[in-house]
Amino acid sequence: MTVKIGFIGAGGNACWHMDMLKDVPDGRVMAIADVDFPRAQAAAEKHGAKPYASHKVMLAEESLDCCYISIPPYQHGEPEIDVIEKGLPFFVEKPLATTLALANDIEERVIKRGIGTCVGYQVRYFDIVDRAREMLRGAFINMAQGYYVCGAIGGWYTRMALSGGQITEQATHMLDLMRYILGDVEWVAASKRQGAVVSADTLDATVLGKGSASSATAGLERHEYNIWDATTLLMQFESAVPAVFTCSCQVNYLFEVLLDIFTTEFRLKIDYEKMEIIRKVDGKTTSETIMADTSPKIDAAFVNAVKTKNFSKIRSNYSDALKSLKISLAAVEAAQTGTAVRL
Repeated sequence: MTVKIGFIGAGGNACWHMDMLKDVPDGRVMAIADVDFPRAQAAAEKHGAKPYASHKVMLAEESLDCCYISIPPYQHGEPEIDVIEKGLPFFVEKPLATTLALANDIEERVIKRGIGTCVGYQVRYFDIVDRAREMLRGAFINMAQGYYVCGAIGGWYTRMALSGGQITEQATHMLDLMRYILGDVEWVAASKRQGAVVSADTLDATVLGKGSASSATAGLERHEYNIWDATTLLMQFESAVPAVFTCSCQVNYLFEVLLDIFTTEFRLKIDYEKMEIIRKVDGKTTSETIMADTSPKIDAAFVNAVKTKNFSKIRSNYSDALKSLKISLAAVEAAQTGTAVRL
């Protein structure tokens, strides 16, 4: 059986998945819709698919087995609801939405219709993650800390209302990995930093010594950039493990992601490429590095789930991914209010 796939969205992430699907024998991209029609045309020409300017028209005209929804965070909602109404399984990129109300509504529709779903947390499929979970089974975990630091990308990403900020749009990968390994979160407290990017032409130099002054305090308009430069979370997991997580999108000189887990017997340092195991053997501290198999597996898993109508091997469905979104949104609330938020 060939699984006929439609794409809603033809941006960089969507095209990455299309490229990966070329290596999945049972999957075939049949149609691609994007509000930027030339972009849909370019992707369709490359993959031998039919381009559309409207996902609604695509869904009405095409006989599809499933859909990929790979769109900016602020565009979520109508595409998912339309796909659900067609009764199609779907793969959706994170974050699921920028508001909990919308994500809850979509989840309710998914459950009511019994729709199979997969969310793009591909790090869950890495072999080193399986190894880490095996090693930690039965271990006493003292604490964990993680970070996600990089430079800011442009476009809609830099507007809080469009992306939800780095903690929601980007760092969610690491927060989800922490959830996958350590379990669900009980509460979140957070703080934030803002002010690295301002409108230079109206900048009053006297405000520079005030640190993260608000726009009103600074007496200036911010540039087309109002996401937070950094966010720090203090989390308590239901497993009683305390954790700290920090992200920043104003570290333009590097990209570094790390999850550091300390147990009574060993320490695991996990990034997107490898896992380092640190422990004492015969009184001597040793370090072993295991390189990750990062070859994409999530697309093959989704296509197989659609083909067999068995989604049990999907590692993050919509309902599960909603728990990761709740951490990000709780962190935003906690940073804004200065109060810990229970999940």
